[in-house]
Amino acid sequence: MLESLIALIPPSLVLSTLLTLIWATAWFVLQGGTGWDWLLDILTATLGFAGGQLLGRLVQLPLPAVGEVHVIEGTVLCLLALIVLRRRSSR
Repeated sequence: MLESLIALIPPSLVLSTLLTLIWATAWFVLQGGTGWDWLLDILTATLGFAGGQLLGRLVQLPLPAVGEVHVIEGTVLCLLALIVLRRRSSR
């Protein structure tokens, strides 16, 4: 039963989730903070990466992608979202 549910998860979703967690955790390690900051970083990175995915699909830039995952666009928007979050929360 569990194996059949796992088979329904698209590989692009798994890769996007892993990249989001890697970027958010790396950002947290570099910036520091509390556990709540890490959770907020994960949420922000997820929204940023999803925005990058959407941008990549809409604009169709000739940038390399891994399957359906627009890694460059997702990473750039993910990092921009994390930068904006830290700048706003440091005020």
